[in-house]
Amino acid sequence: MPALNHLIVHAKDKDASAEFLAGILGVEAGPQWGPFRPVQMSNGVTLDFIGTPHPSTTHYAFLVDDAEYGDSPA
Repeated sequence: MPALNHLIVHAKDKDASAEFLAGILGVEAGPQWGPFRPVQMSNGVTLDFIGTPHPSTTHYAFLVDDAEYGDSPA
């Protein structure tokens, strides 16, 4: 069964937003990783905060095993 792996959260201030959520959840915001500031949730999902003044897209990533994806050649 597919499982949510990570999603991108658009924020005007990615660092403040990541720190705020991490404080509420009682976890640490991770170090900068590329353009993102990650917050790892207890269920293994990562919220990747990115600084964007006007969000234009949404990104959700799911883990899917080979059998579900269809690993047979086309």
